[in-house]
Amino acid sequence: DAIKEVQNAGIQVVMVTGDRKETAVAIAKEAGLIKNSSDVALTSAELNEKSDEELKKIIPDLRVVARALPTDKSRLVRCAQELDYVVGMTGDGVNDSPALKKADVGFAMGSGTEVAKEAGDITILDDNFSSIEKAILYGRTMFKGIRKFLIFQLTVNVAAVLTCFLGPLFGEPTMLTVIQLLLVNLAMDTLAAIAFGSEPALKEYMKDRPIPRNESIVSKSMLIQVIISGLYITALCLCIRFVPMFREIFGNVDDTYLRSALFATFMMAITFNGFNARTSNINVFEHMGRNKNFLRVMITLLVIQFVFVTFGGEFLSVEALNLKTWLICIVLAFMVVPIDIVRKLVTNKK
Repeated sequence: DAIKEVQNAGIQVVMVTGDRKETAVAIAKEAGLIKNSSDVALTSAELNEKSDEELKKIIPDLRVVARALPTDKSRLVRCAQELDYVVGMTGDGVNDSPALKKADVGFAMGSGTEVAKEAGDITILDDNFSSIEKAILYGRTMFKGIRKFLIFQLTVNVAAVLTCFLGPLFGEPTMLTVIQLLLVNLAMDTLAAIAFGSEPALKEYMKDRPIPRNESIVSKSMLIQVIISGLYITALCLCIRFVPMFREIFGNVDDTYLRSALFATFMMAITFNGFNARTSNINVFEHMGRNKNFLRVMITLLVIQFVFVTFGGEFLSVEALNLKTWLICIVLAFMVVPIDIVRKLVTNKK
């Protein structure tokens, strides 16, 4: 079952063994490694008859190497890496150490030699292949968590930079004060890292294709999401400050009150964008119950924002807002969620 799960994740599994070819092929068929006539099983002698270029052509269909020598393992790792594969190697003996060291990820068995454990990157304590499946799942979860945090944080930075850059061009020298920006970054950096670092490991991640070695950690779709959300938050802040129709929504208020509403809207829009960042699916609230830290962080951020605006006073250049203004700010800020849902619907169709 673990082998099937790993294969469905787009990972090629190859058995490299010292057993006879007939024994190895029989076990490989039982384990689900050999399924088709195109699947290749070789002995060490047959492997060594082939040049590196010939071997590289076979590697995508290679499933079994029997009567294998230590040098065969290192050669397989090297040739696969030259094909730009990310290679994981498992082993327990001294003769596995060179290949464990050369592989991108070396999985040493817990019952193996100390030399193998030292050469490997990860030790599988229960000697079970299903533990490698779990390592892949949690590795993908962590990578996705990093990407989610980057989407969230880059959106904060894009919106803040554009707002503070464009404001003076329209005649407002200080859209957001230095202290306001500092507090936003301190709160968002620390708490958002906790929120996205607690995302659950979902089985659906094992259905994703492996990410190519040369792919940037910031993908094209991530950049599009950051730009659209950042532009909306920026446009929202500029409209509150400069568009009469938006200003009239808040009533006949002075500039300090309007800046306070702008600051509150900016922070809440960034917070709500966290729901967009945590999933690429349409339903931004899916699996929310499995990450209670995320909910706690979002609630904490909203409470902090209320405290900042209500009690910040001269220190934050703000004044307390009334209930009507808070409701307006919440509605305007929450619109970042449906806007990103529309983006997902459009990009998913493509």
